[in-house]
Amino acid sequence: MNKSPALGSEQPPIRIDLFYSLITLACTAIWSIVSGWLLYFYIPPAGEGRVLVPAALYSATMLVVRVANALFAVWVGHRSDGLHSRWGRRLPLMFLSGLPLLLFFILLWTPPLPDESLWNLVYLAVILILYNGAYTLNQVPFTALLPELALTDRHRVRLSGWSSGAFLLGFILGALAGPLIEWGGYIRMALVYAAGALPLFYLPFLVLRERPRPVTETTARVPLWRALRSMAANRPFVIMTASGVFYWGISTLIQSILPYLVTEICLLNAADTFYFYIPGVVGSLMCYPLVGWLANRWGKWRVFAGSMLASALVLPGLWLIGPWLPLSLPAQGIIWVTVQAIAFSGVTMLPPAFGAEIVDHDEQLTGQRREGLYYSLWGLLDQMVNGLVAALLPLLLLLGRSRNDPHGPLGVRMVGLFGGLLMLVGLLIFVRYPRKGPGQVEG
Repeated sequence: MNKSPALGSEQPPIRIDLFYSLITLACTAIWSIVSGWLLYFYIPPAGEGRVLVPAALYSATMLVVRVANALFAVWVGHRSDGLHSRWGRRLPLMFLSGLPLLLFFILLWTPPLPDESLWNLVYLAVILILYNGAYTLNQVPFTALLPELALTDRHRVRLSGWSSGAFLLGFILGALAGPLIEWGGYIRMALVYAAGALPLFYLPFLVLRERPRPVTETTARVPLWRALRSMAANRPFVIMTASGVFYWGISTLIQSILPYLVTEICLLNAADTFYFYIPGVVGSLMCYPLVGWLANRWGKWRVFAGSMLASALVLPGLWLIGPWLPLSLPAQGIIWVTVQAIAFSGVTMLPPAFGAEIVDHDEQLTGQRREGLYYSLWGLLDQMVNGLVAALLPLLLLLGRSRNDPHGPLGVRMVGLFGGLLMLVGLLIFVRYPRKGPGQVEG
């Protein structure tokens, strides 16, 4: 069988990686603000502001919005695969959705009434649906663009590293929302971020170009259900997706457990979580060049599998944090977070490169390019896994004891053991993925 174009040796200029990553930076910053502050804005703690929506109905509304957006994402991915335009299939949707995304982001912080009201909840639901729709129209084509920009395996690994680094930097930028809110309120904060993100959304269009290729007429005509059924015949896709269910869940567990590690095990205040988060981000950023170098030298299969194994071994180390070690509890916690981030860096960086070669293999099987459908389906499953983890985590935490007991709480420590076990299961699934990539002869 012919080699995939991902195995060539050409190395495009680095400006493609840089401008592509600018969109990741902007979207991550905006997304992290919505994720971290929207609930706090509409249902603040007692004494921190006026409640704006009925708390009992807020969760149900958010669930409906999330489900609607996930289904819309799959439809967008499928339709964008069959789009015909002079700019290609992805860039037009990205161009048209950037400005509305920022506009709806601003409107999220402008409820019509100053006190608790059902109308505020209706307003929030409508604006959030529009915001999520614009976000999906931008991000589904954006993620599907990676295989079009990076044709070689080496370039795909490099581009994944740049994008992963921009993702982490976006979180740091999003963390600055707190001081901005304290300075000028939520609306001014939103205006500042929207103004800063606008050029990041549109400057990349000066550089990014889709690869010219004929789009088969059948791409747009194949029903969605038939396209999904044919994807099940792509064995590397099935293996990577099944493995992804586990490492997606681990990523969510690590992010969700961090405040509990800080308060329940290290006996600090929730505000101190920032000091634990930054070392993890820095550790990941420092590892990405090394991960890229190792992937190009040893192959991304070995590096990804090694990262999963390392993470599975480090996660249970949460049990070791305690007064029996000759370091303060905060120092032990920061070390664990940093080492875990380093071990996990290959898992966070390399999946886009695997996804690109899976799409190439699908083209060999079907004669069609369906990046949009593949990446949107991965996004849908990611959201479902995140929701499942969010439901399971409180059950683990029920095993906890008082924060005054340095040997507990048991529930928080169980997350490390449970996460390590899940990562091992994901690794056992991943080892069935072809070492040389799908559609290639192993040497």
